[in-house]
Amino acid sequence: MRRRPFLSALPYGVVIVIAGAALVWPAVLSRVLRQVSDGFLRNFDWFTLTLTATALVFCALAALHPKLAHRRLGGPAAVPEFRLVTWFAMLFAAGMGAGLVFWGAAEPLIFTKAPPPGGAVANTERATVEALALTQFHWSLHAWGVYAAAAIAVSVSLRPGEPPVPSAPFRRPGLRIFVDWLAVIAVLFGLVASVGQGVIQMGAGVERLSGGVVGDGTMTRLAVLMAVSAAYLLSVARGLRGGIALLSNINLAVAVALALFVLIVGPSRDILNTLIDGLTAYLEALPRLSLDLRPEGQARQWTRDWSITYFLWWIAWTPFVGVFIARVSYGRSLRAFALAVVLVPAIVTLLWFSIFGGTALALDHAGIDLRTTDFRSAPFATYRVLENLPLASITTVLTFVLVFIFILTSADSASLVLAMFAKRDPNPPLKERLFWGLMIAVLTAGAVLSEAGQSVTRAFAVAGAVPLSFLLLAQMLVAAWNRFGTPPATEKKGGNKTPVGR
Repeated sequence: MRRRPFLSALPYGVVIVIAGAALVWPAVLSRVLRQVSDGFLRNFDWFTLTLTATALVFCALAALHPKLAHRRLGGPAAVPEFRLVTWFAMLFAAGMGAGLVFWGAAEPLIFTKAPPPGGAVANTERATVEALALTQFHWSLHAWGVYAAAAIAVSVSLRPGEPPVPSAPFRRPGLRIFVDWLAVIAVLFGLVASVGQGVIQMGAGVERLSGGVVGDGTMTRLAVLMAVSAAYLLSVARGLRGGIALLSNINLAVAVALALFVLIVGPSRDILNTLIDGLTAYLEALPRLSLDLRPEGQARQWTRDWSITYFLWWIAWTPFVGVFIARVSYGRSLRAFALAVVLVPAIVTLLWFSIFGGTALALDHAGIDLRTTDFRSAPFATYRVLENLPLASITTVLTFVLVFIFILTSADSASLVLAMFAKRDPNPPLKERLFWGLMIAVLTAGAVLSEAGQSVTRAFAVAGAVPLSFLLLAQMLVAAWNRFGTPPATEKKGGNKTPVGR
């Protein structure tokens, strides 16, 4: 496809201007983004719930389709590029990032102490069960359903030699350029939200590790961001196998070790009860929660502030995570891909929240005040849980390292994907990847400087998801119309000779 130099260069200028505004006028940018996000949440909450449910149906249709389900990403001759464990580690590190560590202990506890209006009475057994169901609703099937839907829509639409980009389902050249650059800017906003959240938790970790000598303030968070940025830019320079794949394997090992430690030395019986109660409550509530459009009032506003905001956060990541998992899933059948991407992370998410959330709830029921009542206190929750278990000094460091590596893998993966979008090249040049890594750092610095904490990180994510919500719907509709009944060109011609993303 012929590229016009002006059209190709213009979006770079837009991104640089936005990054400059984030540094020079962080409070103004923060206020504008919050106004945009509040307006979308107020008027399109129904659309977001419907869209995430539609994404799950789309994934199920792809996995069960009699012809489509057996097609391999990259063509019939394609073979997987990464081992199963490495592949899964990369999916998980890119898709959830530091969010699991951030909210693992906090969210079930917050919802138990402050349940949704019209629901259970706070600090009761029913409130705990509902809290577990809501937590799983936010983090498991619906989250990974939108990722998988975006990846499937792109994968089944690729032509031979094409890179996996968000515009793959569309054919008009002008529209494809617009879609890819829209995805670039929106993904940047989504990444700022997640990297910013990770930096906030690492700032809390610095305060805990220093015994309060170093406070969790703006300068601490900026110092953390500078260290993280330098590390992930170095990872970018090492390439996919030397950077993302290696870090993802390390991250998986650290996460498993930390979870097993808490499971063994923590309140194991309470954790098991949390697992069973949480899964049962989630499955029972899933149909109702999936289309929970309450009348206008406090209950609906709670749904906007939590459930809808979470889903928009995942949607803001769909071009990045969807394309990334499509890129690293070369050689796997669409059925295996759809089932693995949706179900396996959902199971791991259930286990993670059962272990850390169950431990937090058990400590709270035992009368230990973890001082976690709302999202502002969430960054400290996991550290406070670990402080009440043996070897706290070691596990606190491990948690800090885990968040650090999660941020590295997310930012490194995003730098690769953003460069792919911008250059339409499955193997973009290093300088392009470094440029996008730098833009992530600059925009995150603006969010930190605004001193609005988690409210501005959420606003970044929601603002990025506004255009991507409509893009995801269009991708699913066009891909279903064009591909569910017709083999893609890769299969008609025997597959790609050059695997995308290798």
